[in-house]
Amino acid sequence: MIARLTREPRPLYIIAPDLWQCRQTALAHGLDPDLLGTVRIINSAYQLRGTRPGTLYITHGREGWVHAMPGVFDLDQAIDLLTRLGRLRVAASDDVAAARGEKVEA
Repeated sequence: MIARLTREPRPLYIIAPDLWQCRQTALAHGLDPDLLGTVRIINSAYQLRGTRPGTLYITHGREGWVHAMPGVFDLDQAIDLLTRLGRLRVAASDDVAAARGEKVEA
């Protein structure tokens, strides 16, 4: 049996209703969408299943999401619920800097 010696870093979730808005979210937070390593794009509530406690996420312009679009209302409700349960946590500026690859001092 092989034991894992290092912990894998938790992914940063970029959550938006479609890929174009995910790209805009990344750019709004100063991230280069083409050079991201431990990032996961989330476009539906279904993709949030199995989220581990404390997973970081970013969104942008969430108040402007059109809730009449299929799945957007469910995605918005899932974000709220998982945040209240502690499974999702809004990424702070140092978390986003770490996703950029910058060294963050404690």
